[in-house]
Amino acid sequence: MEALREALEALRRPQRAFAAPLEPGEPQGRAFGRMLLWWLPPALLHGALSAWGAFEGYRALRMGHLPAWMGRLRLPGLDPDTMRFLLRGLPPPPGIALVAAAVLLLVPLGVVGVWLHDAVWDHTALWLLGGLKARRGFRATLLAESRALRIASLGAWAWLLGFLPWVGGLLEGPLLLLAGYLWLFRGFALAAAHGLPSWKGVLATVLHAALLALFAALLLGMMVWMLRAAG
Repeated sequence: MEALREALEALRRPQRAFAAPLEPGEPQGRAFGRMLLWWLPPALLHGALSAWGAFEGYRALRMGHLPAWMGRLRLPGLDPDTMRFLLRGLPPPPGIALVAAAVLLLVPLGVVGVWLHDAVWDHTALWLLGGLKARRGFRATLLAESRALRIASLGAWAWLLGFLPWVGGLLEGPLLLLAGYLWLFRGFALAAAHGLPSWKGVLATVLHAALLALFAALLLGMMVWMLRAAG
C-alpha cells in the first residue's frame, strides 16, 4: 500500500516525485520489471474486455444486427437490407481459446511497444529542443520512461471504467483529460533524468504529440491523393 500511496502522491506532485536523480548504474531491468508488474494486469484486463466486445460485436453483425451508425449510412446501392445480407456471409469468428491466446501474446508486446515508442519519440523531441547537452544518453530516457509509465499505469485502471454500461459514456471526457495529463506526466521524469527544468521535458512530450499528428496528417493526405489519382 505504501508504494501505491507514493504513486498517487507522484501524480499529484510530479516535479517533487522525480526530483531525486537517477541512481548511478541503476539497472534498467529492475525499472522495466517494476513497470511491467504494475502495467500488465490492467492492460490484460483492458485487452480481454476489448477483445470480448469485438467478438460479440462481430457475432451480432453476422446475425444481421446493424449498429445505429451503420443503419444511418447511406451509400449508393447499399441499403440496410443489402448490408445485412452481405454481413451474414462473413466468416465465423475465431474460437475463444484463440482470442485469449492472442490477448496474452499481443498485450505484453503492445506494452513493450508503447514503452519503446515513447522513449524513442520523447528522446528525439528532447534532442530537437536541445535538451541532450548533458550527454546522459538514451539509457537515461529509457529509465525515465520506465519510472513514469509505472506510475501512469494507474490510469489504465481508471480507463476500465469506460467499459461500464451507461456510465462509461459519461466518463469519456474525464478519462480523455486524464490521458492527456498522463501524457505530459512523462515529461517530468524525462526532464529529471537529463538534468533539465521540468518545462522542457513536458514540452518534449507536447512536441512528440505534434510530430505524430503531423505525420498522421501527411499520411492521410497522401492516401487521399493516391485515391483521387487512381479514380
